[in-house]
Amino acid sequence: MIQVLIELLFFRWLTIHRWNNFPRIENISILDNAGFIIHIALFLAHIEEKNWSKIDREFLIKRVLFSVFSKLALSDINSWTLRYINKIDSEIFSNLQDKVFKNIFKLDWPDFIKEDMQKILKDTSHKLELQIIDAARNYSGLQECIINSKVFPDVYDIPTKEIQLELTLLKKDLVSLEILMDSDKYKTYLSQIRRLSHSQRWPWEQRKYNISVMAHLYIVTFFAYIIWSFEIEKWKDYNMLDFLLKWIYHDIPEVITWDVITPTKNAIVWFKKALEKVEEKMMDDFFFVYVDREYEKTVKHYMLDPFTSEQWKYVKQWDIFSMVFESKIEVTHDNEKFKAIFNDMLDIWKRFNTVSSKYIVDNCVDWFWKTNFNTLLK
Repeated sequence: MIQVLIELLFFRWLTIHRWNNFPRIENISILDNAGFIIHIALFLAHIEEKNWSKIDREFLIKRVLFSVFSKLALSDINSWTLRYINKIDSEIFSNLQDKVFKNIFKLDWPDFIKEDMQKILKDTSHKLELQIIDAARNYSGLQECIINSKVFPDVYDIPTKEIQLELTLLKKDLVSLEILMDSDKYKTYLSQIRRLSHSQRWPWEQRKYNISVMAHLYIVTFFAYIIWSFEIEKWKDYNMLDFLLKWIYHDIPEVITWDVITPTKNAIVWFKKALEKVEEKMMDDFFFVYVDREYEKTVKHYMLDPFTSEQWKYVKQWDIFSMVFESKIEVTHDNEKFKAIFNDMLDIWKRFNTVSSKYIVDNCVDWFWKTNFNTLLK
C-alpha cells in the first residue's frame, strides 16, 4: 500500500497542473492547490469560531487530503467541467466519485486507515465544514484566475466571473468568507502563504525534479496522517489534530526567512539560537501583522516550534523520509551531488524506532531500492 501512495504523490499528483488547457503564467500542481486549500480552510475555521461556531478542524484537513485521490482518476476532467456536471446531474457526479473511490480502496490499505478515509469521504453531516472547504476551493481558484488574467484577461474572464458568482452565493451562509473577502490584511496573509507554491525545495542545489514547499507540506501532512494512524492503533490517547497541524504549518516561516540549511545553522556556535530569534522577529514584523492576535497565538508554536514536543521524532520522521525519497530520485537521474545527501538522510531515517517506521521498513524498503524512478517519471 505505502509504495502505491508514494508513486501517486511524487509521480502523478505533482506532475498534474491546473488550467492545463489555458495559457498561464504559473504552474500550480494538484498538491500545491490542495496545500493552499487546507490553509484557507483553517483560516476560515478560525474566523467562524470567533463568531461562535464550532469547527471540526481535523475533519477539514482530512477531507481535503483524501479528496485529492479523485483528482488522480479524473485528471482529464478539469474543475470547471466537473462543476457543470454536478450542476446538471448531481447523482451522476456522485456515482462517478463513488466509482473512483471504490477502485482506490481495492488497494491493500490497512483496514483502520481505509475505514477512517471512507468515513470522512462519505460524511455529509459536517455541513459547515463542507461549506468552508467549498469556499476555500473557490477562493484558491479565484487567486489563480486573478494572477493569470493579468496577462491573459480575455481567456480568464469567464472562469473568473463564474468563481466570483459562486463565492457571492457562499458568502450568504458563511460569515467567515465575507469577512475574509472584505479584509485586505487577511487576503495578504493568505497571499503570503501562497508564495510557497513557487518556493522550491533545496534551491541551492541544481535539481532535475523540483518540488515546491507547498506540495511538500501536503505530502508530509498526508503521510503524517498515515504514520500517526499506526501509532494511534497502539496508543489511543494520541492527538491526531495536533499532529496534523504541526505538519501543515511547520515550513510556513520560509515564506519570510527562506530556508537556512542545517550546515549553515551549525557553522558557528550560537548562530542557530540567534537565527531562531531573528526568525521570530521577522515573522512578527512581516507576517503576523496581517492576522489577529488570537490566530497568531493558535498557530505560532506550530510554525516556530514544531519539533520541540515529546512527539518530535514522529514529526521529523517523514520530513527526513521525504528528503530520502527526493534525493533518491535525483541520484537515479545521475545527479552526483545528491549521493551524499541521500546516504546521510537514509542513515538518519533508519535510526527512528517507531511502529510506523517499522511498517515502512517491512513494506517499502525493498521496493524503494529496486524501483527505476526514470521509468515512473516518463
